[in-house]
Amino acid sequence: MDEPQSMRMKIIPQDDVASPFMTSQTTLLNDLAFSATKNCLAVTDVSPFKLPNAPTNYRHVELETDKELFNNMVNKLFNNHNVNPIQKMITLYTEVNYFSNSTLSSPNVQKLLHSGEKFDLLILEIFLDHALLGIADHFGCPVIGMTTHGVLDWINVLVGTPQPLSYVPHVHLGLTDRMNFWQRFGNVMFDVLDKALLAYYFHPVQEKLYREAFPNAGRSLDEMMKHSVSAVLVNSHFSISFPRPYVPNMIEIGGFHVNRKVNPLPENIRTFIEKSPNGVIYFSMGSNLKPSAMEARKRDALLNAFAKVNQSVIWKWNDDSLKLDPSKFLISDWLPQDDILAHPNVKLFVTHGGLLSCTESIHHGKPIVGIPIFGDQQLNMARVEQSGWGLRVNYVDLDEETFSNALTEVLGNAKYSQNVEAASRRLRDQPLPPMDMAKYWVNYVLRHDGAEHLRSPAQHLNFVQYNNLDVYGLVALVCALLIFAVKRLVQKLCSCFRSAPQTSQRGGKSKKKKN
Repeated sequence: MDEPQSMRMKIIPQDDVASPFMTSQTTLLNDLAFSATKNCLAVTDVSPFKLPNAPTNYRHVELETDKELFNNMVNKLFNNHNVNPIQKMITLYTEVNYFSNSTLSSPNVQKLLHSGEKFDLLILEIFLDHALLGIADHFGCPVIGMTTHGVLDWINVLVGTPQPLSYVPHVHLGLTDRMNFWQRFGNVMFDVLDKALLAYYFHPVQEKLYREAFPNAGRSLDEMMKHSVSAVLVNSHFSISFPRPYVPNMIEIGGFHVNRKVNPLPENIRTFIEKSPNGVIYFSMGSNLKPSAMEARKRDALLNAFAKVNQSVIWKWNDDSLKLDPSKFLISDWLPQDDILAHPNVKLFVTHGGLLSCTESIHHGKPIVGIPIFGDQQLNMARVEQSGWGLRVNYVDLDEETFSNALTEVLGNAKYSQNVEAASRRLRDQPLPPMDMAKYWVNYVLRHDGAEHLRSPAQHLNFVQYNNLDVYGLVALVCALLIFAVKRLVQKLCSCFRSAPQTSQRGGKSKKKKN
């Protein structure tokens, strides 16, 4: 594979919605940044986190973040888990607009925009913050989008990927691809409402941010959204997500972040796992949720349920408030999750249901008990349950009984392990490792000057044209005119037939009078 040797690449690895501290997403983009430097690319990385042990051709531009605001948002996640989906969307869109503004107005970003530098490619993690696409217009380079959240509607609009609502569920509803009539009805209505919120509440702010940040832009934000993205790298794979149609420049790289070579575990963790005769349950609520913010009764319910099982527990906990039996529990605020899940003595993963965590668990063949809290976690856990890889316990229903029942069922029923091991084999069965797939398509876009030939012609059509509403309207009009014409003709013929006997009768009476 011919690879460019003198390209300058700019990577903005954060979507900036509650994101400047999302370490799992940062790690994902850091992997791509580090890989790019190996190919002799000069990489400029705009993010809150610097790539550790970076090579000389890597430059970090620090993105300042409001840590206090983000921490307040994270602390509310447990309390807001039962808020209705509409309010969640409004909150999400407000936060995205705030972080989009903070990114574009960052002094370091502004300095870079006015530096006069040239870049050959922009890689941008996209999470609704479409105003950042103006960076590609500013530097006159193609842009590759990347998402760690799987395929979402706001990604689809950038490349024209279809989203048939009959079997593609909305991310906030937690439905599967097998919907009954009322679920399909709800899916369509919710999608319409979401699009209305985006059009009239969210996008006007993004438009304003775009115009303010890029007053001399050669293209409007709408044009950038439809025609600037060369490809999107999606952290998903058909073997673990709901099957759906893709356009050619929507590239699956599911499992991108999973270590292909398992790293040795720290000695204390390795010893704890290997000295647990009945195996280990690994419990983590991800890199953002703080388990110490959980309600005390929910925490106690978890502890009581864990006490009933024979397995030991490794628990990611964010402070020193939890004092437990060290022979039963290993507690830490940081744990090498991927390498722990790879250990054969780990029997179950209890998770919040984030896509990255679920992918790691499936890759290593570990069944799941999920406690979804926000975002795409309900959708991910719906897929887990449908496929028999584990069970979901909604946070609102979480108590000792529901959690204990889930643990007992998944640990005691071999079908969950068997199903997830089969899924693991399918996920691993790829023509190229996901990192190599990502590298190939990055280089493909560079080699082919933005790869415009991959872009769907759907991006040039409006809603009416795309859905052939004008064609159907014309067909309906022609049919209506034909029906009207036939009806008039029938009425005319009937009228003629009715008048003929009357004319004949009048003719007969006239003859009688003459006689």
